Amino acid sequence: MSKEVLNKIKSFIIKNNKLIVLFLFVFIIVVLLSLFNEGYSSRLQQDEFNEIQGYLERIRNNDKDIYNNLEVRELEKKVKGIDVSSFQGNIDWEKVKNSGVEFVIIRCGYRNLSNEEIHEDSMFKYNISEANRVGIPAGVYFYSTALNKKEALEEATFVLNLIKDYDITFPVVYDFELFNNKRTVGLSDKKINDNAIYFLDYLRTHGYIGMLYSNLNAINYHWKLDNFLGYKLWYAQYIDKATYEGKYDMWQYADNGRVDGIVGNVDLNESYFTYEVINRK
Repeated sequence: MSKEVLNKIKSFIIKNNKLIVLFLFVFIIVVLLSLFNEGYSSRLQQDEFNEIQGYLERIRNNDKDIYNNLEVRELEKKVKGIDVSSFQGNIDWEKVKNSGVEFVIIRCGYRNLSNEEIHEDSMFKYNISEANRVGIPAGVYFYSTALNKKEALEEATFVLNLIKDYDITFPVVYDFELFNNKRTVGLSDKKINDNAIYFLDYLRTHGYIGMLYSNLNAINYHWKLDNFLGYKLWYAQYIDKATYEGKYDMWQYADNGRVDGIVGNVDLNESYFTYEVINRK
């Protein structure tokens, strides 16, 4: 480097020394903040992991003796069914049975849309008891707004303890529909997928068959179905012929069905599988 260039650099530094000091100060602050945020983020992730592990250990211990008492064999057969919740009111299950309904998926509970509270569906115990009594094969679904794995586990153990005393021959369904809305604003698709798998995996360890509920939009833009290999898909599209070209195991094809024994509309479904009980443990 020539002496002339060195003199120009020296002159620039002398004339702009305050500006250079300010630049260096800002640069150091930015670097320090970046290092702090990285460390803080790592600590948060570690804290979340430790919290989940501690909670999981307690829950697993509490739930260790709960296991589905029915051993079933899956049959490839098209059957017609419904799904119900408290919105259908007081159902006459004898009439439903006599109408030809071959299975039912019953809402067992839900997490509030605006806060973290979990509630049992007010008609769940009546509906599942009556379905068991009249001999309609039953599964259940839970409406989730879980934000993380801890909340997904809360939902899973809630469902497990709610259904343990009933005959559950159809799948336990994870129903998440509130994408980037209300309490789920900003929740990434990765976390949503992870939560669903966490929920389904936990129920599977206790002997229950799992299924994911979804419509076409959620399949196209949110769910990564390759993550759910080994679980069934309940596809919702209210149309005469489904347009989704992928594989699904159950189709919710109408939300305005009419069934004897139910006042008002009810969802109608077509399943491409059913089960027969081969052993009661």
